[in-house]
Amino acid sequence: MELNNGAEGGSNGVTVSAANSGGASGNAFDSTVGTPTITYDSAQARGTLAYKVVAGASAQQLVWSSSMGTQAELWGRLYLYSSGAPNSSNGLIRFLTGGSQAARLRYETTGALAIADSGNSPEFTTTNALATGQWTRVEFHIQFIATNAVVELRLYNSADSTTPTETQSVSNAAGMGVNCDTIQIGSFNSATMTVWMDGLQVNNTGWPGPIVGRPSPLVASRAATVRAARW
Repeated sequence: MELNNGAEGGSNGVTVSAANSGGASGNAFDSTVGTPTITYDSAQARGTLAYKVVAGASAQQLVWSSSMGTQAELWGRLYLYSSGAPNSSNGLIRFLTGGSQAARLRYETTGALAIADSGNSPEFTTTNALATGQWTRVEFHIQFIATNAVVELRLYNSADSTTPTETQSVSNAAGMGVNCDTIQIGSFNSATMTVWMDGLQVNNTGWPGPIVGRPSPLVASRAATVRAARW
């Protein structure tokens, strides 16, 4: 199982829906949740578009569920551009089993990242803060078993580097839920936060690594200008 989505099939400023999230973007989401809504946005993007999340009064998420199936172990990735840390701890990704939280990737007020268990208790928190005002990459690995679960996080403040800024891991985690059947990506409470997300991936085989062969924002912008001039 491998699901990828890079937002390239959308239109700038348009609300993301399950129906418009496939095509050139990659694997469509099974559903979307939230008000205010997540939108396609060109202000910050790894290609021409990314997903803009403006956290507000309610949760807002892009959801893979039936497309993913039920998994006992997951690896994944997201590219993340943050304008600043949230004013209270906010979830970026939530992993569910049977409708209940199995784990959560959190963005803390310090700028650090944490992976928490089903009760939202952190297994670890990064020492380094997520770099702001630039693209970063976050990769995770979680075993969804009752005891002695492996949980790992790799933070890359240089977005396309193959050397992590920091790695955190535990091999004896408890309370991570049993299996995962849904992954929700976005924002999960009323914290004030604006982030852009791109290059989303989840799989059940191994570390994703950086996107290979995707144009940089500058190259993509020039390509769009050339296409416009031809028309």
